[in-house]
Amino acid sequence: MIIDYNFFGFEFGGCIWDTPICTDRIDELEMREGVYDEAFINLDVNLPSDTVKPTNWSLTTIMDAKFTGDLDAGSVNADGFKVTQIQLYRTVVGSTTWEAVAQFGFDPEYNVYDYVDRYAQNGVEYQYAIVPIAGNVQGDRLISDTVLSEFEGIFLTDSRENRALEYDIELGEIAYNTNSSVNQPINSPYPIVVFGNSKYRTGNLSVLTLSEDTINGNGINKFAEQVVRQEWINFVNNGRAKVLRMDNGLTMLVVTQNPKITHKEGMLRDLASISFDYVEIGELDFNMLVKNDLIPAVYLQKMTYDDDGGIISG
Repeated sequence: MIIDYNFFGFEFGGCIWDTPICTDRIDELEMREGVYDEAFINLDVNLPSDTVKPTNWSLTTIMDAKFTGDLDAGSVNADGFKVTQIQLYRTVVGSTTWEAVAQFGFDPEYNVYDYVDRYAQNGVEYQYAIVPIAGNVQGDRLISDTVLSEFEGIFLTDSRENRALEYDIELGEIAYNTNSSVNQPINSPYPIVVFGNSKYRTGNLSVLTLSEDTINGNGINKFAEQVVRQEWINFVNNGRAKVLRMDNGLTMLVVTQNPKITHKEGMLRDLASISFDYVEIGELDFNMLVKNDLIPAVYLQKMTYDDDGGIISG
């Protein structure tokens, strides 16, 4: 930034050219014969008429060199280290606490990382932040706009599948479990109750499983119904940790077990509901997601942009 000069026009500080400089196809910057505090380049040309230095990276930032004894101009003050990882953080709007939700490798051949946050609570407004990692050095947060999480229904998600419970759902009861021991001393009329540290929830869910033929009104396909039921049984019994999400805001890290099949009566006996138990196994945080292999894969893309940041191809 050269104070009091704006190279896009002369209306603010008196540009020495009567028309803006064409910045198309510029991919190099050379600075010499001067003393510079900072060089900031951004795709956004809607510059305010002031000389306030930028403080944060945005999606349109190209470089921000602060000349603090090195030539780094990225969002990582890494003393020459190359970015190897990307971390994704999330916070509830209004909170000051950021929690990690994903981490994936950085590939310079791609410039778009498509990640789906499967574990957001319904009705909560979030902000996300991308943080580049170089060695053991974390870069600056690139913070997103606010995102409102909205969905309807109940979902069970493991590392490979995301299944929705859709028809004839029965939620059952949710038990809040603790462990305790009752001791009856000889010299006292009352027992001594000692509580342990266990605090976890258990419950039961039931859902009517239907094949696509039945859902589309093509009659009951007995074989297709058996296939769908078996897929659900295999899913419940696969032994993998899962995340249970409900549109009432409940989220829980669980394992599922003890599936049971209950057939309908009469003409609908070829249809059946599946019920199963679930047990909470820990906090729904980044460390537990990593431990239980619950971080979804990231999908890489390479896109081409125009000078205004619009997508040309990808």
